[in-house]
Amino acid sequence: MMLLFASCANEDSTLDMKGMISPNGPTVATRFEQSMAYNATRGEMHLDMQADDYSIYVCTDSHITRKTHRNLDYFIAQYRAETAPKLALHLGDVIDAQKNFPCADSILHFPGQTIEDTVFVTPGNHDIYFKQWDIYRDFFKSSVYWFDTHNGAKKLDLFICLDSAEGELGVAQMKWLRTFLDEKSKEGYRRIIVFSHTHLWKLDASQGHTSNMALEATYEFTSLLAQYGAECYWCGHQHARQLVRFKGVTYRVLNATKDSESGPSYMIAHMGEHITYDYIDYPKE
Repeated sequence: MMLLFASCANEDSTLDMKGMISPNGPTVATRFEQSMAYNATRGEMHLDMQADDYSIYVCTDSHITRKTHRNLDYFIAQYRAETAPKLALHLGDVIDAQKNFPCADSILHFPGQTIEDTVFVTPGNHDIYFKQWDIYRDFFKSSVYWFDTHNGAKKLDLFICLDSAEGELGVAQMKWLRTFLDEKSKEGYRRIIVFSHTHLWKLDASQGHTSNMALEATYEFTSLLAQYGAECYWCGHQHARQLVRFKGVTYRVLNATKDSESGPSYMIAHMGEHITYDYIDYPKE
């Protein structure tokens, strides 16, 4: 049966049966290596917000096709209309099926965009299904990276994007993260925020083997974030909002943005001395 499903997949299919069971393309180790190579050529990203307070628009799991992207269009329109200092994150599963990255690119990379109002993206499992990593990389360049914000000479917040699209981080990425946090935690940032796709505290097993990381990996990862004083971990994947506080770190899972989702929403994080959150429902069709 699995072979039948795999052989019948077409460019609008959401079924990659082989990819759901085991990596069907470059593994997280390869994606990490290629991302680090790209980051070395691009250089560091230090974003001047020109204020201590700014907003971050965050969505996840838009699962767009070439015909269904109403909510993602709305998210970008609301983000672009914001006049205060701002950033945006998409926490993965940008697309739902094959060959939909050009449509996503046209929405997320809008005319006149600068680094201060770009949409930072992390890959989800749907984004790498069907051996799509090379296509994702063409559009979004890297799956593991970091940037920080500042107000002139004053450092504000550090953001770290991790690749959890397979439901694991891998040895090389974890080794890099430990070294990086050890270095950056000493630089006086106001807070450290880590974002990725896969959630850690699953409500059910609906996502199969990518539901969350293995227990030992979860223990190592959460201990690492706590050790180096990370404030938040933001993610999506399970299509249900969730809030967990563990070892002093807040783990926040967002609802999906997908058009057909029941009760879709996105989040606005207001970054100041403290973070406050608003959840915004998408308008009904």
